[in-house]
This record gives sequence, C-alpha cells and structure tokens, in this order.
Amino acid sequence: MDHRLTAAAAKSAQFLAMSALLLAAFAAHAKTTAGPFTAAETTAIYKAGGYAVKAGFPLGCNTGNPDWPASSFNIEAVDLSADGKPEAVITEGNAACYGGDESAFIIVAKSPDGSWHKIGAGNGGYLPLKTKHNGWFDIEYGGPGMQKHPVMRWNGKSYE
Repeated sequence: MDHRLTAAAAKSAQFLAMSALLLAAFAAHAKTTAGPFTAAETTAIYKAGGYAVKAGFPLGCNTGNPDWPASSFNIEAVDLSADGKPEAVITEGNAACYGGDESAFIIVAKSPDGSWHKIGAGNGGYLPLKTKHNGWFDIEYGGPGMQKHPVMRWNGKSYE
C-alpha cells in the first residue's frame, strides 16, 4: 500500500474527529440546521464557493495532479446570522494541498434572489464563537500548532 495514501487517510480521520469536536462545541453557541441540502442546492453551494463541479462532485485543490490524494468535502448548514436560515460552510480536507492545516473552509450565504454567494474563507478548522459582530457569530479558525487562532468578524457584507 502507498504510504502517502495511508498517511493522508490518517490525517483525514484526524480532521474529521477535530471537526466533530468543534461542531459539538459550536452547538451550544449557534444553531446548527439539519440538512441535507438538495442536490441542486449542493451544486450551487459548491459553485458559489469557487469549485468546478463535474457529475455532481466538486473538483478539489488536487485537480490535475494524479499523484495527490483526492480531497474530502463536507457541507454544514449553520445559522451564523441567527435569522433562522442556514448559511453553508464547505470544508475541503486534503493534507497534500493544505499542509499542516489539513483543510480549508468557505462560507456561503443565500441571497434574497435564492442564489448562493461566498462571504468568507480560511484555512484549518472553524469554530463559531458566542460573540457577535453586526448580529453574526464571530468565527475562530486555524490549524494544528498555531499559537493563537485568528477570529473572523462580520463586517456587514462578509467575514474578515
């Protein structure tokens, strides 16, 4: 068995375990909306996040490099704006692309016209906090080994 694939699988399992812990901690602060999104919404969410979609699947950061492991994707429906309507957080896991952070995330929101648009992004995992700016939950993010994790705040149009 290829050692690179085994190491990537182990890192993916670590990332999923970290994500589960983060989401459990998040549940006490902001509302997590039960999914799933419809197939059409899922495709629109990936496209809003900047991904090309082929046969219903996003093409990840490793596209075009057959020597790298495939990315894993997850979409969480999370009400970051506390308005009862979910935003979507796309997580792409791939240690070959994101190194020590092992993942990246993109936040998209639904416009009044029903289309989705990108409102923020970062490397590593994400954790909505109890604090808010302009009515939206602040988001701490980052990867393993960081001394201090940065915090994104809602500026009225996007996370910065």
